[in-house]
Amino acid sequence: MRVNKLDPTVLAENEKGLIAPCGIYCGACDLFLGNSRNLAKEMYRILNGFNMADIGTLAMGIERERVVDFLNILQNWSQGKKCPGCVPGGCFPGGGIPSCPVRDCTQQRGFLTCAECDRMPCNRLEEEPPTKAAAFLALVIKRYSNWNIGNLERIREVGYRHFVDEMQEKVRNGFLTSDVISREMVVSEVTRKRKKKADQGGTRLNRNV
Repeated sequence: MRVNKLDPTVLAENEKGLIAPCGIYCGACDLFLGNSRNLAKEMYRILNGFNMADIGTLAMGIERERVVDFLNILQNWSQGKKCPGCVPGGCFPGGGIPSCPVRDCTQQRGFLTCAECDRMPCNRLEEEPPTKAAAFLALVIKRYSNWNIGNLERIREVGYRHFVDEMQEKVRNGFLTSDVISREMVVSEVTRKRKKKADQGGTRLNRNV
């Protein structure tokens, strides 16, 4: 019997949550793994217990305020929740984006990921205006330096089972999504543009009142 490589039922339910619809491998993301939160918790315990805020200037030549800020960052990060993965609940801790357009699109089409869609990658289609899913996929592609598209293409080539096995081996050997994420301020720039647009809209509204 011929096996459909893109049949997601070859994966256990907990494995399906390792792959985001857009191609990000959540199983390699530190927000999902929680390693940095554990490290931050331990580092905060040691430095705060050592009262680094008191001796930071003497020991490292750093202003006390900067040491306190650093300790606050460690404490806040250590207290955050692990991300449940994109499919179960969101891209960020606490559920993240309430409605990811890429996730919504794949669910509406009955797909686990965009690899099953003949429109992938839809951000390259000449549609005006682009769909919300296509626009968001373009943002993900830029932030992840096209890595997620490579993952989707690999899924098409070898199937879900083999892809997850490959990625888990890479993670065991130390690979993390932070190895491929762009150094550009991708999300910050989008947030800035949206805020500017919203502010301009509010200004026009006030002028019409």
